[in-house]
Amino acid sequence: MRSSPVPVPARLTAGVLLLAPLLWAAAPEAPPRLEDAVQDTFQGVARVVAVGDVHGDVEALTEVLRLAGLIDEKGRWVGGKAHLVQTGDIADRAPRTRECYELLRRLEREAAAAGGRVHVLLGNHEAMNMLGDLRYVTPEELASYADQSPTPDAEGQPRGLAGHRVAFSPEGRYGRWLRSRPAVLRIDGTLFMHGGLQPGVPARTLAELNRWVRQDLFTGNPPGGATDSQGPLWFRGYAKDPEPQWSEGLDEVLRRFGAKRMVMGHTPTGDGRIGVRFGGRTLFIDTGLSAYYGRHLAALEIRGDRLTAIYPEGRVELLAPAVKSAPPPASKAAQGR
Repeated sequence: MRSSPVPVPARLTAGVLLLAPLLWAAAPEAPPRLEDAVQDTFQGVARVVAVGDVHGDVEALTEVLRLAGLIDEKGRWVGGKAHLVQTGDIADRAPRTRECYELLRRLEREAAAAGGRVHVLLGNHEAMNMLGDLRYVTPEELASYADQSPTPDAEGQPRGLAGHRVAFSPEGRYGRWLRSRPAVLRIDGTLFMHGGLQPGVPARTLAELNRWVRQDLFTGNPPGGATDSQGPLWFRGYAKDPEPQWSEGLDEVLRRFGAKRMVMGHTPTGDGRIGVRFGGRTLFIDTGLSAYYGRHLAALEIRGDRLTAIYPEGRVELLAPAVKSAPPPASKAAQGR
C-alpha cells in the first residue's frame, strides 16, 4: 500500500532541523578583541613537548611530531594528555605555511578531545604577516592564499596578495586564530616564548605581558610588544650575549613570573642541537627544523625537572631531576661590574 505523502510543513521542519547544524557550523566566528582573555598558565602537566621554528616546512613538522610520539603515521594525535608547545615562526621562507597552520589547528581539537593540549605561540613572523610585512613570504606561499579573497588580485599585484590580506586580518581564517594565541605561556615551572623575556618588559603578570604584545595586532592602540625590538617576540640577549650580562636580570624576571626556566625559539642554535645556557635556566629550541635551515629535527621533552632532547638518532638528557631550582644570581663583583 502506498503511504500518504509527508505534509509540507513537516518536510520544512525536517529540512530546517537537518540544515541547522550546518548553518551553525558555517556561521562566522566573532573576530577576537584585545580585551578577550587568553589562557596563559597551566599546572600539573606530566609531559610537555616543545618544538621551535617551523618556517613553512610541514613535512619536517609532521616528522618531528611523529618522532616525539605525538602523532601516528596518519598524522592523528596519539599523545594522550601531553601538551605540545610550538614557539612561533610557523610562517615564511617556504611555501607550505598554510598546511602547517591547518595541521596544528586540527591537532588542537584532537589533543583537547584526548585530554591534552596544543599551544601555538606568536612568533615575530606571525606578527609580521598580520601587520602586512611580507618580506619573507615566498611567491609560492603568497599564491597559496589566493582562495581566501572574494575578489581577485588587482592588475599588476602578485598572485595571492589580496587573499593574504584577508586571511591574516582580524576576521580572516588565520588572523582571527592567531590573535587569540598568547605570546608567553607558563606550564608549571617553565615559561615558553618565541624570542626571550628580558627584565625591562612593562608587565608584572602574564596577562599584562600578553596584552602588551597583542595590542599591536588590533588597531587604535599605542605601540606594543609585538613590534618592540626588546619584546618577547624579538629579544635575543639570552641566546647571544655573554651570560654575566643577563644573569641577574634573568633571575629577576623568572621570579617575577613564577618560573625556574625559559624555553625559546627565534635564534638558531647553529649546530642543530637544543642549546642550554645559564645553568639550565634557558633552553633554545630553534635547531633549524625547516629545510631552509638544513632540516635539523629536534624536540624538547619536559617531565617535571627532567628535560630531554629528542633527535632522530635518539634521546639526550639535558637536565636531570637533581636540578631543582635556579642557582642564586651572581654578585656584581663576580660579573665584573
